[in-house]
Amino acid sequence: MELIPKFRAWDKTHKKMGFIDAHMTDGIFQSVKIFDKDGDDWQESENFIIMQSTGLKDKNGTEIFEGDVVRFGRLSGYPFDGFLNRVVWDKCDAAFKLVPLDKTWSDTYFSNFGGDALKSLEVIGNVYEKDKLEEAINDTK
Repeated sequence: MELIPKFRAWDKTHKKMGFIDAHMTDGIFQSVKIFDKDGDDWQESENFIIMQSTGLKDKNGTEIFEGDVVRFGRLSGYPFDGFLNRVVWDKCDAAFKLVPLDKTWSDTYFSNFGGDALKSLEVIGNVYEKDKLEEAINDTK
């Protein structure tokens, strides 16, 4: 069985998130369709930011994608409780990592997507839907 990566797309023109339906043969994309939650097909691919799924889910079962903002939940003795992080793809290490949104930690990368840390992560939004993200941050304070 061939594993097919899962993607979503941010439409920069219409400012909304879309889903990608791609068909592959021998690891090569044969067709790609991008559509919104209502099933409307979009065409102008140069206006999209493509984000790959990490293949992981947060503590609520929400799939985690590049560009998502996640919050560390409460873990006994964990030093980063409540921190907000952006999910990024690190090309050098070929791995998904977390980058703190707090500028004082801007050079820090967290690569622990496993164990207790994953059990406490919660997707609260993504960096492209800023209004929804701000609302989610305010709701969880």
